[in-house]
Amino acid sequence: MKIQVDNKSAEFISALGEKVYIVGGYVRNSLCGLKCTDIDIAGPTPAQALKLPPRATMTMVNHRMGTAQIIYDDVKYEYTPFRVEVYNAGGEHTPSQVYFTEDMDADAQRRDFCCNAIYYDVRNDELIDPLGGVRDAEMKVLRGCNKRVFESDGLRLLRLVRLAAQLDFKIEGETAASAKANSDKLSDITTERKRAELDKILYADTANGVPNAHYRGLRLMKQLDIWRNIIPEIAEMDGMVQPEQFHKFDVMEHTFRTVLYAEPIGNLRLAALLHDVGKPYCMKKFNNYHGHEHSSEVLARIILNRLRYPKDVIEQVCRLCGLHMYDMRGDAREAKVRVFVAKNYDVLDKLVALIRADRLATGRADKDEVAAPHRFELVRDKMIAEGAPILKRSLRISGKDLAEMGFESEAISAALDGLWRSCVIEPKYNNTEWLTKMAERYPKKPQNA
Repeated sequence: MKIQVDNKSAEFISALGEKVYIVGGYVRNSLCGLKCTDIDIAGPTPAQALKLPPRATMTMVNHRMGTAQIIYDDVKYEYTPFRVEVYNAGGEHTPSQVYFTEDMDADAQRRDFCCNAIYYDVRNDELIDPLGGVRDAEMKVLRGCNKRVFESDGLRLLRLVRLAAQLDFKIEGETAASAKANSDKLSDITTERKRAELDKILYADTANGVPNAHYRGLRLMKQLDIWRNIIPEIAEMDGMVQPEQFHKFDVMEHTFRTVLYAEPIGNLRLAALLHDVGKPYCMKKFNNYHGHEHSSEVLARIILNRLRYPKDVIEQVCRLCGLHMYDMRGDAREAKVRVFVAKNYDVLDKLVALIRADRLATGRADKDEVAAPHRFELVRDKMIAEGAPILKRSLRISGKDLAEMGFESEAISAALDGLWRSCVIEPKYNNTEWLTKMAERYPKKPQNA
């Protein structure tokens, strides 16, 4: 079975030494006819003893693990010497002891899944398969390299889900049972690593073009009892029924389907995952789901801070969660909708995309109706055509003008906000004469002064 390696990479790896092999995802993906990207290489030789050709540079990435990054003609390779890892009790990702070895079989045993433990000898164009990983790749199966694959490293639970989704692989029965039995090992994994894997699962369909891969990943996390160790608030959604006239699915399945229908743009799928996270709280507190969007916004902020997402991501996701129910029945006055559209102009496309995904995920919506232009989009287009000052800086009066009229500090902001709202509702008012006249009706000093 031929592994496709470009000539430059093949010549470089061959020059490193007689026993240097390509291993891991590159070999697996090549066997499966999938996109190959990063090239990981391994061998019994310490990185420092490799025969680097001219123009190659090496940087040690992790001295303890022996991992080095080698750059040759602008291509990056990661080299790791064969090793054996020993872990303490628990599922901490980092081994307590590391031993280097010349034994390929021992190196294969410390890896995660058999399809990732296939070694390709570039010089001899030969596959070396200590654990039967070639057949697993052919059969599209993920099978643990050893019985303690999850006991020693809890992060492999999420990696299992991600790879199954991205590659469209099945999970071998004993491996699945072991994963579920060891789901608590995720509690030993750092927040940042868990967050990174979750993000990849949310966009799993974009890795290899596997349809609905992200949805399958979320469901696998449920089947393997992983959610309670990542976002326990998601686990609480399981089995929570919703009004049948509006929803075909329980809260958890509805949430997963909202992510399914959400486009892979920005933070949209993260917002889709958390948009109804307040429903369990509302049901416990009020025995209904009314106002769940506000509880979802609060809980989303707690969850995202706990997972240490960047501040800008947190702000946008929470905002989308809090806004997704606004004017759900479409009966708000146009004046209010115009102000709403202007205030949320920067996230309006994502908000509409979330609303569409949310409606499709009910299982009760008409697809053609959902696909039609949303009221927010129609109002926005109308406002643009009318020249409405969607941004406050588009007003024909400024804070400096108001200061010259005698306005003080916060009074300037309050007056500008009121004038802006008036012009958003009725764009013809956005002229200097009208704005100057109307400004005189506002207090020139702060109300609480």
